[in-house]
Amino acid sequence: MRRWLPWAAGLLPPLLWLGSGLMVVDTGERALVYRFGALTRAEGAGLHLRLPWPVERDERLNVTEVRRVESAQTRLLTADTNLVQLALAVQYTVGDPVAWTLQAAEPEAVIAALVQSAAEAGVASMPVDELLTTGRADLERQVLEAGQAAVDALRLGVRLVAVDVRELVPPGPVVDAFNDVSSARGDRETLALSAEAYASKLLPDVRGQAARDTEQARADAARSLARAQAETARFAELLPAWRRDAEGTRVDLHARALAAVQDAVALQVVPAGAEIVLPSRGNGP
Repeated sequence: MRRWLPWAAGLLPPLLWLGSGLMVVDTGERALVYRFGALTRAEGAGLHLRLPWPVERDERLNVTEVRRVESAQTRLLTADTNLVQLALAVQYTVGDPVAWTLQAAEPEAVIAALVQSAAEAGVASMPVDELLTTGRADLERQVLEAGQAAVDALRLGVRLVAVDVRELVPPGPVVDAFNDVSSARGDRETLALSAEAYASKLLPDVRGQAARDTEQARADAARSLARAQAETARFAELLPAWRRDAEGTRVDLHARALAAVQDAVALQVVPAGAEIVLPSRGNGP
């Protein structure tokens, strides 16, 4: 037994050296394998072999981690020649570890520069009022799309996840003026909402009154038409008699008129030359 101990002790270092070539790569990681300092390949999750050190070595890279890089605050010109101060933050993940390692010495600095360039183009295409109110989301979307296209063109092996506008404000010297404008815009919107509410309350009453007036006018028109038709029919009945005997028809009509008002007429016979005093309206005879 003791004779084998020197042999076992002599074999242990080579075995340990060979065993150092085993790589266990966790889920979500990629192993970058370097041979004499040159990157040769990238291995995914699982058990892998490489040549022992110093021939080959490996470096682990997390490809599921969401990384973040921020750009410095810059002053940019809008489409309507106003100035705004903008600061961005971009989130990204590494999709191709080999490209990420080889394409740029400082890939995060390159990403920040590309995103900043896309932001400058986006701000230059939008007016300041839109940027400071409703245009923030549109700007983030534009920068994300343009930044991803630029990253892909350089083959950096990166996928941009999101672009966040950390700061988007007017420059300090004019911030009070912009605040006044924003306050005036808010007052205008408040007045517009009040006017719409008043109109919504008033319109039903106006429409109801208009409907009532329309119905009343239709009723009056119907009565007038019926009265005119009755008069026309009466005239049509009297016309033949008038043509046969105009004088007799006149006397007959006169008699009918007297008969219609005789109950409301008081007949008094007075001597010729007598003075007659008529009662005033509303008093008795």
